[in-house]
Amino acid sequence: MNKNLFFVPFLAGLAALTACSESDTHENTGVPDDNSIRFAAQTEFSRSKDINTNNLNVFYVYAYTGSDKTDVFMDNVEVTKTSSNTWTYSPLKYWPAKETVDFYAFAPAWLGTSTPHKAVAYDSYPGTEDIIYAVCPGLSGQTGMANAQVVFNFRHALAKVSVMMRSTNADLTVKVSNVALSNIMSKGNFTFPEGSTSETPSQSNVGTWGGQNTPFAYIYHMSQDASDLITLTTTPTDMGETGLGLGGAKYLIPQLLSYRSNGSGSDNYIAVMCSVYDTKTGAKLWPNENTPAENIVEGSTFDDGLLKFPLSTSSFSKWEPGYHYVYNLVINSNEEMGAM
Repeated sequence: MNKNLFFVPFLAGLAALTACSESDTHENTGVPDDNSIRFAAQTEFSRSKDINTNNLNVFYVYAYTGSDKTDVFMDNVEVTKTSSNTWTYSPLKYWPAKETVDFYAFAPAWLGTSTPHKAVAYDSYPGTEDIIYAVCPGLSGQTGMANAQVVFNFRHALAKVSVMMRSTNADLTVKVSNVALSNIMSKGNFTFPEGSTSETPSQSNVGTWGGQNTPFAYIYHMSQDASDLITLTTTPTDMGETGLGLGGAKYLIPQLLSYRSNGSGSDNYIAVMCSVYDTKTGAKLWPNENTPAENIVEGSTFDDGLLKFPLSTSSFSKWEPGYHYVYNLVINSNEEMGAM
């Protein structure tokens, strides 16, 4: 990194598992006159723009019976919300006599041809889709009792990642052309938990990820011309809400994070293409003739420099499912700025 610049990455607090719970009122009420299986749903934690109780309109259900819970009872059944805020599906199923049922639910329709009994391959590109899941094992019907439905407590399967940027030096003008996360594993295998997601989160009732592979760069912002450049201010800018990125935060596969070789090899980092100017004169200060080659972007439309900020921090070295990670980057300079 150019020694004449002082770039300060600052990590904001994490938000998600302590976020608000949302209970679903979209359920059948009253006393059923048969032993039909009915559903209700709630999202355990709410993160901005995630799938939640209010915007969830359809989910999918697998169910199994038998002594080893491998007999298919419901096979990828679509459950939809009606205009009267109840959940419906067809054909209607009834509680089996003298058997319990294991239910698995998820949204959107990402499970493909697999089943919840196997690890499910998932591709998170382009990172714009939130996914949720729920497990209700060992249930049996209670004929004639009010609200005896299966209540799915949905959890978020992916990590959510936002990038915020600002500059607090009034003598500098920082113009950003591109922001991306680099070397992020885009594919992996999700395994449903065995325990009920209605219980307090634990190792037995939270889904797990494995086999992460296929590194990819997730774009938050991309400028095609000067009008797309973002000029940083003292107020943090959400880089996912501007320009030619795919919009908003990214929903990414939980994974280990490393930064051992300054952005080389398999390091995971935030790549920022930008230029720094003197606010009063408009003179370009960075990159300049003294900028190291690794900070120069060959062929850049705006002759930008390249900065790399680690995703692994002193607070954590992996992304966990259900958490929202917010990276706050501050780009400033020291007093030697421009002297070279």
